[in-house]
Amino acid sequence: MNISKKAMTIVAVLLVFVIVTILVASYVASTNNEEVRLRNAIEAKQRDSVNEYDALWKKINQAVQVTDAHRKALLEVLSAYVAARGTSSGGAVVKWIHEAAPNVDPDTFRNLQNIITGSRDTFAMRQRELLSLKAQHDTLLESFPSGPILSMFGREKIEVTIVTSTKAEETFTRGIDDDVDLPFEKK
Repeated sequence: MNISKKAMTIVAVLLVFVIVTILVASYVASTNNEEVRLRNAIEAKQRDSVNEYDALWKKINQAVQVTDAHRKALLEVLSAYVAARGTSSGGAVVKWIHEAAPNVDPDTFRNLQNIITGSRDTFAMRQRELLSLKAQHDTLLESFPSGPILSMFGREKIEVTIVTSTKAEETFTRGIDDDVDLPFEKK
């Protein structure tokens, strides 16, 4: 069987076209799968952050083992203490605190401090992981050729919620970080 040069050229071109199409389709599918993996990881990490934050408050409530009414009373006691620091009525306030919260074991506060510190560190780590996943996702959307491919599928950046403090927000808004002034009496 004699195949002409023209027929062989057509077969070769078609074969190259099929191979290139398969490679491009594989790349598109792989890029899409990577975006889906990152999107799912970000959503899971966001839910994990909410769960960790919820667990922090549950641990605190369980550690102090008090009812809401007691918790409010204790908050009132602590608020009064903070408000009275450094005033001439400081001794009277301390006496009132001891009378208002006579059954509060000092170990409760040490345990509470350990719970808060450990849980906040874990929560901060989860927030950093969330930011890292978001950065990877954003890079995938902004890079070539993955960005244009993903835009064909309507993929956009994902917004994440990062929990921070008022002090941190104010510091980064103003660009000024003052020394830490701990609420202890200076001697």
